[in-house]
Amino acid sequence: MVATDPLLIGIDVGTTRVRALAFTARGGLLAEASRPTPWQEPAPGLAELDPEALVDATVAALAELARRLDRPERVAGLAVASVGESGVLLDAADRPLAPALAWYDPRPAALRAELLARVPAELLARIAGVTADPILGVSKLLWHARHTPEAFEAARRWLHLADWLAFRLGGAPATDATLASRTGLFDLARARWSEELLEAAGIPSALLPEILPTGTRIGGLSAPVAAATGLPAGCPIGVAGYDHAMAMLAADVLDPSCVLDSMGTAEGLALPLEAPVLDGRLAACGFNQGLALFDRPLAFVLTGLATSAAAIDRAHALLAPNASHAALIAAASAVPPGAQGLLFVPHLRFPTPPSSLPEARGLLLGLAPETDAASVFRAVLEGVALDWQNLLEHVCERIGRSLPEKIRAVGGSSRNPLLLAIKASLARRPIEAAETPEAVARGAARAAGRAARLYPSLEAAGAALRLPFARIEPDPAWPADAARRHLARYRALLGLLAPVQRLLREARTEAGEAGVLLSDRSATDRSGSDRPGR
Repeated sequence: MVATDPLLIGIDVGTTRVRALAFTARGGLLAEASRPTPWQEPAPGLAELDPEALVDATVAALAELARRLDRPERVAGLAVASVGESGVLLDAADRPLAPALAWYDPRPAALRAELLARVPAELLARIAGVTADPILGVSKLLWHARHTPEAFEAARRWLHLADWLAFRLGGAPATDATLASRTGLFDLARARWSEELLEAAGIPSALLPEILPTGTRIGGLSAPVAAATGLPAGCPIGVAGYDHAMAMLAADVLDPSCVLDSMGTAEGLALPLEAPVLDGRLAACGFNQGLALFDRPLAFVLTGLATSAAAIDRAHALLAPNASHAALIAAASAVPPGAQGLLFVPHLRFPTPPSSLPEARGLLLGLAPETDAASVFRAVLEGVALDWQNLLEHVCERIGRSLPEKIRAVGGSSRNPLLLAIKASLARRPIEAAETPEAVARGAARAAGRAARLYPSLEAAGAALRLPFARIEPDPAWPADAARRHLARYRALLGLLAPVQRLLREARTEAGEAGVLLSDRSATDRSGSDRPGR
């Protein structure tokens, strides 16, 4: 690397942290800095943030990053990726009008019946390719219309968190198709906002930003932000997008032969499609679709586990709070496959499709007097892997496809060798695991390089910024037929859980539960890394 080579910054606004990473134009990670995502909890189980506090956290991370660079004036471009469903309401002067609800905040769930009364499930599936999921942007807009009506009436703009930050750093108000796909207001076949869905939902079309291809330049770093960070004024800002989609870009999961396993606090599954599937069969099982405007349009199935690493970290905190993550993994590695008959269902916050039980909670079954912490932790890892494999197989069954040839894993949990070996055993094929955890930021850096015109295309950017992968083989101690039987048991268990979950809901109600019990802010990565969020 020459000291005058240009640098690119990718910003990843995740569930737990805001991360800013600087890459060389040839793909080397040069420096990084982060700050906690500034969620606040107005009540147990609820989460929101002050949009200006998010700007402050991002500017602080950028300033620290700049101090770690020998010549920050070399930065040639930046772009922001983020979680997908949180948004900011802005007034006519582009000032925030209300806190931004976290993607997982449960409050919009109370309006699901109202959403379906306005926008029937068939219409959502046929146009947007999504289910009536309470986490969608349209649900949050309806929540604001009902609960912060003064803010909603005064609003002139609504921006996703990535859009908001890019705007405040100096870019124009714009979004990309991957974030638009997470609103429930996007026309998947036409790659534009749906007037039919907007009218049905009662959302003014003027609220929504222009949709641009990933990597489009939308402006330059403003003078005040440049002064606060030490980065060059006018530095090009590019459109990036939804964190899981940016991880797809970074991992070159760009055709149906490959699937992305984005292993963060929540775990995403993204499977490219030849074309959108708008006949309702995916939405009927709770599976959503999205669209990316990369060098060419790319449709994909998008689903996942709401509490994956969060469940693992919660188990760690409960079982062995004073042990290192590596020590607990080592202890669980000594437990034979099958975890001594324990079965864990990782539905701590929301159910995993195709389950649709809103009352779902995590379950640990099979405890015995001799059960130890290592066996329970192994069961938690197996439960997460079983849930993901079950999800992938259901998706492929619905679209009439065989399992993809390649599984590429990114995110903090992709460095858990036992979890990956379990996943590989259940999938009956190797897992390609990213050797570095910064896939989302690297995807955003690709967008930044395209905006800065360092590369003629996102594909060309990928030749420089490609992720390195390691190959994780199935566990030889877990024969394929035994692993398949274990998956069959797990699938059978899921089919029996509805009455159990309803009884547990009654028990929680009597015990005075107020909302969701788990907050991602308390789910820390005990391996010492930051995980990309949803």
